[in-house]
Amino acid sequence: MRRAALGAAAALALLPAGCGGDDPQKTSTAGGGQQTAARSDTEPSRDATTTTRTVPDRTTTGVKTGPENQPGGAGDEQPAHSQVLLTGRNGKISPKLIRVAPFISVRVELRSADGRRYSLRIARKTLTAGGGLSSASTTLNGLRFRGSYKGRGSDGSRIRIEANAEPGP
Repeated sequence: MRRAALGAAAALALLPAGCGGDDPQKTSTAGGGQQTAARSDTEPSRDATTTTRTVPDRTTTGVKTGPENQPGGAGDEQPAHSQVLLTGRNGKISPKLIRVAPFISVRVELRSADGRRYSLRIARKTLTAGGGLSSASTTLNGLRFRGSYKGRGSDGSRIRIEANAEPGP
């Protein structure tokens, strides 16, 4: 019985020595205590040549090179949005009703197709296009299902952007 206990204790003593890792190497002494061996950057090999080992610097973080960090990768940091294009032509802004996906931000762009000056007031923001500036845009927060933004054009038209799960007009 005593031999089995000594055998188990010896096996447990050898267990940490077999594990690899970055911890300093530990050796046992005759007195039962442990000594910590000094860690060096050069260790002699068995064939009497010197091998240099590089110890990683733990103070710097590694640069990851995944698709997210490459140009154009993983959406290129542009959040999803619905595009709304309003065009001013012949004194009128159209279309009057635009349906967008719910809960996704809305990018509204007003363009002047004929060079005239057009403006649109929507969600407390004013867009002005024409003259020297052919287009203007802004981004609005996403809408709940069946929510809407109502705007007024410089031509007196009423513009409505509505969140609907159905695509199309």
